[in-house]
Amino acid sequence: MNTTLLLLPPLINVVVTGIFAFVILRQYISRRRSYQLYWSVALCMAFIATLAYMGMLIVGPTTLPGTYLFRLYYAFGGTIMPSWLGLGSIGLVSRPRFTRICAGFLLLLSFISAIFVLDATIDMPRLSQIAGTPGTGTLQLGPWLIMTIVLNTLGLVAVAGVALFSGWKLLRKQASMGGIKTSRIVWANLCIFAGAILNGVAGTLARFLGADNVFWLIMALGWIILFIGVLLASHRSRPTPTTLTPQATIPDTLKV
Repeated sequence: MNTTLLLLPPLINVVVTGIFAFVILRQYISRRRSYQLYWSVALCMAFIATLAYMGMLIVGPTTLPGTYLFRLYYAFGGTIMPSWLGLGSIGLVSRPRFTRICAGFLLLLSFISAIFVLDATIDMPRLSQIAGTPGTGTLQLGPWLIMTIVLNTLGLVAVAGVALFSGWKLLRKQASMGGIKTSRIVWANLCIFAGAILNGVAGTLARFLGADNVFWLIMALGWIILFIGVLLASHRSRPTPTTLTPQATIPDTLKV
């Protein structure tokens, strides 16, 4: 198959994740919200991972630079990134100190996971046929697989847990959480959850159904839905003039 044609689906993901990361990073620079920082980290990882995949196809998967680019793609995109998306969801509803503790723990796990992926043995015949596929089964079994399962599970549980938590708050008629309408947090996390599920399904289809050709298209759809969710979560409600008096103060945790 033509190399240019094979580069097109990953290129769509590069554009989507690049725009996504730029928008959220700008929001973080403007508002300094921790969850925006963690989502920015995850999105930058996704952007770098997909860019590395494209670079690998250009230089040749089985060349020395190609193998390093594959490891970079797999470490960031397949192993570490989902857990940082989950950390962003935790930062959306948790106290700053708890979020920082989670971030320190996740940073350690991410570092260990990256070392395992860099040290893993590559199945070179499989790598030579990676074009257009996610590269499932290219790394031989090892500790990296355990860390990948752990980090992906933590990320998905965090996203799903926050979605359920915000839904519970809505049922209790709590109008807002951290300055954001509870209903908006529910919809935001439902979109984030759906996007994360789609990204996970892409890999599952590749592994169990052999549908490698739709992997990157499903990933692009997942990122777009995630983008919508993060934008919803980042849009804060403005207080009306009747809700604040000139003497009123806003707690630090609720300031925009």
